[in-house]
Amino acid sequence: MSVISTGNSSLDQINNSYKSSEKVKSEKEDALGRDTFLTMLVAQLQNQDPLNPQDGADFSAQLAQFSQLEQLININESMGGLTDAYSKGSEGDAIGYVGKQVTGNMDTMTVDDGTVSGGFYTLDQSADVMITITDADGNTVKTLFEGQRESGSQTIAWDGTNNAGDAVEDGSYQYTVMANAGYGYTEVPSSITGTVEGVAYNDGKAYLIVKGVLLDPQSLTAVADTAKTIESGSADSALSYLGKTVTSDLPIVLVEKGSVSGKELTFFMDAAEGATIKIYDESEELVRTITLSSEDTTGGENKVQWDGLADSGYRVSDGLYYYGVETGTGFAKTSVSEEVSGIKYINGTQYLVLNDSGRLAAISSITGIN
Repeated sequence: MSVISTGNSSLDQINNSYKSSEKVKSEKEDALGRDTFLTMLVAQLQNQDPLNPQDGADFSAQLAQFSQLEQLININESMGGLTDAYSKGSEGDAIGYVGKQVTGNMDTMTVDDGTVSGGFYTLDQSADVMITITDADGNTVKTLFEGQRESGSQTIAWDGTNNAGDAVEDGSYQYTVMANAGYGYTEVPSSITGTVEGVAYNDGKAYLIVKGVLLDPQSLTAVADTAKTIESGSADSALSYLGKTVTSDLPIVLVEKGSVSGKELTFFMDAAEGATIKIYDESEELVRTITLSSEDTTGGENKVQWDGLADSGYRVSDGLYYYGVETGTGFAKTSVSEEVSGIKYINGTQYLVLNDSGRLAAISSITGIN
């Protein structure tokens, strides 16, 4: 836009000020605001009646209005900058979860180009399961009868169709899990636990990738540091343990291809007494309880065989398991001291393989090296 000089020094001063401002902002398209206001002001001064000029007080008031307008525009631009900074900060917060073990509530599945993602739940015991899937308006689109499911973490196998067999539209769908363990159907809280593998963005929002599922950071209920992950130099650090005898307070039992790796579970007691061995999965869910009487234990080292079955009688899923031993006087020692014979990588995390028992040990659980 151009403004023609009128020969009036006051007007020329305003024109020059405007041109300078317009030159600085030449690369930015100005919305309806300061440009329009200034154009109208200059046009008003150019076309006023010489015999009845505008009162100076009115002119000053309009200049004050222009100043207020500029301040409001500057405030708006500053707020936009704060919004961008907050958005970037939120992204940084999400990235900070990578490599950590998290637990989050989730009751939605996403359909994108006909592909369904998400859908987890955990059963405390074996139960008959029914799942209801609803759209954004709360209308039921699909009812899944899963049948009998064993305890532990479960995934929902939904093909993205409704009860009529037609493909549903892309979007988010909420699900409700009902389980009947013999006492009637009750709702099962839906949650997922796992290591954050990365960050993905959907509609400009950051989500955590956990077991291939997008998890909203705001839905997290627990966050914990896991064993040291594979980083620059960490592999060399793990190799330094090979051939050395290490002590770990938290031996790990690996179940692979349905079989329990290694020998019996060991623990140490000061004297013979009754003991209860409790085996937990990675989500700290109790999967098996083994009870021994005082006649079955002795002072010193004790061993018990685990066949890989849960209390429900079903075989547990492949993965990592931990155990603890409770006695009438407290807890028995479960620490192990063995030579490291190898390194095993599971889900991006490295574990030391203990030679004698076949147990695994996280580097972070090592309490002694010989």
